[in-house]
Amino acid sequence: MKNDKISSQDCNIVGKKLGIIRRRKGINQQSLSVALLEKGIRLSTSSISKIENRTRKVSDIELLAISQILGVSVDDLLNDEKMKRQ
Repeated sequence: MKNDKISSQDCNIVGKKLGIIRRRKGINQQSLSVALLEKGIRLSTSSISKIENRTRKVSDIELLAISQILGVSVDDLLNDEKMKRQ
């Protein structure tokens, strides 16, 4: 089982939440990549996978576009429920 804690080696905090929300909405990485390209943002499925695995940083422009495509706020992607409970 993968550790859910954020470590100093993580490149972002949105990756885990992005994957969860994307799958709940029935959107695969390829569809997300295409939707981002329609907004003028080139993000390959490989890059999306790296973001979800917290091994790639996310720009503010990418984060905003992803949130719009998924129909959630940037805050929804940034908030970690476990952190809020502490």
